[in-house]
Amino acid sequence: MRVATLIAGAALLLVVSARGAEITTDQKQFVFSSERKHVVVQGTWHRISQQATVEVPRVNSVRIECDRTARVCNEYVAKFIQKADDPIKAVERPHLFLMKEQFRVIGWTATTITARAKPRAADIHLRISLADESAERTSRETAARGAQGANPANVTKWVLQ
Repeated sequence: MRVATLIAGAALLLVVSARGAEITTDQKQFVFSSERKHVVVQGTWHRISQQATVEVPRVNSVRIECDRTARVCNEYVAKFIQKADDPIKAVERPHLFLMKEQFRVIGWTATTITARAKPRAADIHLRISLADESAERTSRETAARGAQGANPANVTKWVLQ
């Protein structure tokens, strides 16, 4: 159901963009279960690093679902990738798709959730502040899992808006 909502939102983004209207996404929102064992975060990732990236492009919508008992956070990102998002110029035309990344929770306190994902080409860290309802995402390229051409000096950071 949650994935279907994101897909429907992504399809709407495509229709709106095709008509030339301004693209908008959901406002930042944090929802907690009564015992704070489940947290849902929604919004848009805003890149604060200089270099553009297709990893999370400028136009995106994100939903993060964290489960304290399972020690997992799932990040669903609807991505609208355009030529301007691609520093290596491989993108020929705009396209839209949905990505899911699973993070292992490495720390969960009364105020903060920290989690890490290790896809093939990067180490990705999430930091969700329950105290001030903010979230950060950091990605560092790595060749540790066989990715060719990865450069650990390439670090990208985002904040949730």
